[in-house]
Amino acid sequence: MTTEGDGVGVTLYDREGLIDAVILKHNRMLEKYNFEFEELDTRFSSYSQGIDDSKKKHEELLERIDVLKEKRQQLYHQAEMMLDKLTESGMQQKDVNTIRDNIAKAKLLSPVNEEKAIVDSIISVLSIGETSESKSSIKSKIEEAVISHEELRAASGLECGLIENQKLQEDELNKAKPRHSWLEKRIQSHKEALNYWEKPKGIDKEVTTV
Repeated sequence: MTTEGDGVGVTLYDREGLIDAVILKHNRMLEKYNFEFEELDTRFSSYSQGIDDSKKKHEELLERIDVLKEKRQQLYHQAEMMLDKLTESGMQQKDVNTIRDNIAKAKLLSPVNEEKAIVDSIISVLSIGETSESKSSIKSKIEEAVISHEELRAASGLECGLIENQKLQEDELNKAKPRHSWLEKRIQSHKEALNYWEKPKGIDKEVTTV
């Protein structure tokens, strides 16, 4: 770079010096923007990956919830289909009717603790008299139905957490997008400018004031 002083505090650059100054300016801006962009891009990628992971887990969880819902209803239905065998084994019809009514109630209950109370009452009725294979099978199925309901409620709780986490990451991603896009464009602009100024040029002694 060639510089001269004109005696009044103004620095003069010849053509080569001016180009060097411009290149230096663009390099400094690139260094500054690249540093910020790389840090932001890391977070940007992390948010994007986190959102994709949350969506995948959510889809898998929804499938699990559907399976548990269906399983619970099937278990109660299977228990209902076995009730007639109780009368065949000597249980009084009124007790069978009580069990049938309680199973119908349990199927519709949302709070697990209320469902457990109903199932406990069914088991109490089943415990009357002699044990039988039918009684044991019905007891096993309604107990498993309660377990499925517990798993279902737990899965629903996880779903809420996944939705909340995904929303938080989407909010952060949306906040980062404008700056990320702006930096990307500025970096590209400075690269293009550098490419232009760094092309080999003939050097003349044209003097320019900056």
